[in-house]
Amino acid sequence: MEHNVFKELSRAKIQDTRSLVVSSNSITSGFTIAQQLSVQEGNRKIEIFLKGAIHIDSIDGLIELRDALNEAIEKES
Repeated sequence: MEHNVFKELSRAKIQDTRSLVVSSNSITSGFTIAQQLSVQEGNRKIEIFLKGAIHIDSIDGLIELRDALNEAIEKES
């Protein structure tokens, strides 16, 4: 059984302890957008991916997401 291999492409801090991480997926050839929780515990940093990631099938879908975010930013700026 082959496991998904994710390659981080980008990251955006969305809250003090949360980031959105965009990764490529070597098994499905698509992309995943996941939330990652980061907590500092003493000298060590713990990073946990939260359940409920979004899967995007193709680069075209990723471009559509980018365009939707740009439109939302434009409307709210």
